[in-house]
Parts: sequence; C-alpha cells; structure tokens
Amino acid sequence: MKIVFFGTPEFAVPFIDTLYNDKEIDIQAVVTQPDKEAGRKKTLTPPPVKIKAAELGISVLQPIRLKNNPELINLLKGLKADFFVVIAYGKIMPEEILEIPKYGTINVHGSLLPKYRGASPIQSAILNGDKETGLSIIKINEELDAGDIYLLKKDAVKDDDTYATLAERLSIIGSIMIPAALKDIYNGILTPIPQNESKATKCIKFTKSDALIDPSNDEAEKIYNKLRAFTPWPGIYLNFKGKRIKILKALLFGEEKNIKPGVFNVDNKELLLGTKKGILKILEIQPEGKKPMQPNEFINGFLR
Repeated sequence: MKIVFFGTPEFAVPFIDTLYNDKEIDIQAVVTQPDKEAGRKKTLTPPPVKIKAAELGISVLQPIRLKNNPELINLLKGLKADFFVVIAYGKIMPEEILEIPKYGTINVHGSLLPKYRGASPIQSAILNGDKETGLSIIKINEELDAGDIYLLKKDAVKDDDTYATLAERLSIIGSIMIPAALKDIYNGILTPIPQNESKATKCIKFTKSDALIDPSNDEAEKIYNKLRAFTPWPGIYLNFKGKRIKILKALLFGEEKNIKPGVFNVDNKELLLGTKKGILKILEIQPEGKKPMQPNEFINGFLR
C-alpha cells in the first residue's frame, strides 16, 4: 500500500513512526510546510515532521502553496499513491490534490466530528470544560473537516489535562489506529458515514491576543480551563499594577474566601487570586521582564 503523508507539527510525528514501521505500508513522500523563523533570533527552523522524515530517510516536499501548483500536482500523480494521509498539515487541501490518490485522502481530526471543526479542536474541548473528546478518521472533501467518517475513538478529558498532555495522548492513540484503518478502507471493510450537519460546530484558530484574562469578569473555572487549554501556548496573563503578569500554573481553590475579583491575596503563605466567582491558587507566576517565580518570591517582591 503506497501513501503520501501530509503533516507539520509534533502532533503528527507519532503517525509517521507507526506508518513507517508497518511492513504493508510504503510512505512515498512527506509533504510539510516550509521552514519558519522561530525564537527571538528568528532562526530558520524545520517543522517536526520534516525532522522525523529526514531521520527515516523519506523524501520531503515543502511547497509554498498547494493550489495552482502544476509541478507539485504532476509529482504527486507520479507517485501513484493509494492514499494521502493528512495529519495537522495546516493548510486546506484543494480538490485537484484530493482526487489524486486511488482510495482518497484520509484525515485524523482531534475531535468527535462534527463537533469542533477547525484549527483548535483539542484546545476548544479543554476551554469549554468538556469531559470527553476523541479522534475522527474521515475522508477529506473540500469543506473544512466535513468529510464522511470512517471511525470515531472516544477519550476522556482529565481534570488536569493541558493542551500538551491531551494532544500527546490523542496523537499516540491516533497513530495506533491509522495503519489498521487504512488497511480496512483499502480492503472495503470500512465504509464512510456522512456527518450530521445539524450538530456541526466550529472552532477558531487562537492567537496571542486570546491569552488575556480578566478576573473581574471571568469565573475561576473559566480561567483555569483557559490556562489548561493554552499550555504551553499562548499561555495566559492579566494586567496588574501596569505590568503584564503571566500565570504559568494554578489550581481551583475549593475553600470559599472573600477576595475581591482581580486582587491577589496571601493566605497561610498561599497566593490566591480572586475572580468574578471562585478563587485560583497560583503555583507558578511570571511578572513582565522577570523569570518564572514561585508564589513566595512573587509575594515578597510584588505584594509587600
């Protein structure tokens, strides 16, 4: 079985490993996004999928665009793939590419479709306080994440899950599922089922501007879920005495206390933050221009 793999971030890396190590599957090429500048020094950095593909000796393509790219189209057609497999590639797949593989273009999406179509399904599940999420294996069409479903796999969202932990777990689950799913599709065992459009929801692509919190108007649980959803990126922060204060780690504080929303309070050496409803216990914090601090360091340096 011949495939071409489309993917970019760390989430997609375990999929390459399991597909590469399956003796019945031959990865003809990997398509990933171009190298991008990263860090303060803006060092040109390859995506994780490119690094993994190079380690495995797989040919890598990094087209600037997919649509209206005759050279790429001809190259992909020449590979005569049975499937294109798309895992968090990061760009919309045009119809002229979707139609190339013999058995279609298959995607693993990080939600139970039709819920959370779009760029941030894992973050959105945590942000909204969902107790359950999962993965969908679908046949891609031109509409975003609206293709027919081959398989759904449910997974619990743990109370302490962050984006990092949940994404890692789902990527491992998905990487185990995908080889068998491709074989079952190839052999006609799996048939796709249309999504229920009446239940479809969408999620946005988050930016750094979404990191701001307002304890005066936001409840503690909402802020806590935002912290988990935005760890490790983009994080969360609040404005305090004219400074930007990042909250790196926190817990919901169960004991009710009378703390004014948006105000830090010290109780038995614990650093607490009042919100519109409920309290956050701060475990690690980072004032603007400073290194991450433990609560006692922040208390001694900023509250006294």
